[in-house]
Amino acid sequence: MKFSEIRESEWTSLQPFLDTCLLPVTGLRGDEQPWEASRALEQLRDVLELVEIPYKGRTVTYPALHYQGDHPSYAEYINRICNKLRSSGFTYIVMVSSIALENENAYEADLIVHPLLFDSFKDMTHKAVINEQIQELWRVQRVDPDTIKASGTHVSGNVTNS
Repeated sequence: MKFSEIRESEWTSLQPFLDTCLLPVTGLRGDEQPWEASRALEQLRDVLELVEIPYKGRTVTYPALHYQGDHPSYAEYINRICNKLRSSGFTYIVMVSSIALENENAYEADLIVHPLLFDSFKDMTHKAVINEQIQELWRVQRVDPDTIKASGTHVSGNVTNS
């Protein structure tokens, strides 16, 4: 579902089922020509549909972040958004991008989906790759970071390590 499809009066009854937030990130830099910006948005739409449509009953797509900053604080900005989305009740945060993001391990999303992810799974369709990644995310029980620190165990925050 898209955020705009959810009425305030329905949220309390829907929230237990909608545990995964999709956070689209277009990755624009600001120096694109109009047709390049349009192409990036179309690519984001295509990748997003691979997650939105089959998992409509479990995901909520939030508004897209269109411009990717090259400043070191960009990852911090995204992470603050991810943490606020978690605080608002989402168990899983999936960033969906039309491009591969630099330094993906800096992001606190549970999964980052982008077209280059498909290159790692040459024998699978794009839909099958997304399905496998999302199912793996939901299979792995989310662990509280404070519990991890207390136990001395290290767990990667992302399902993908591309």
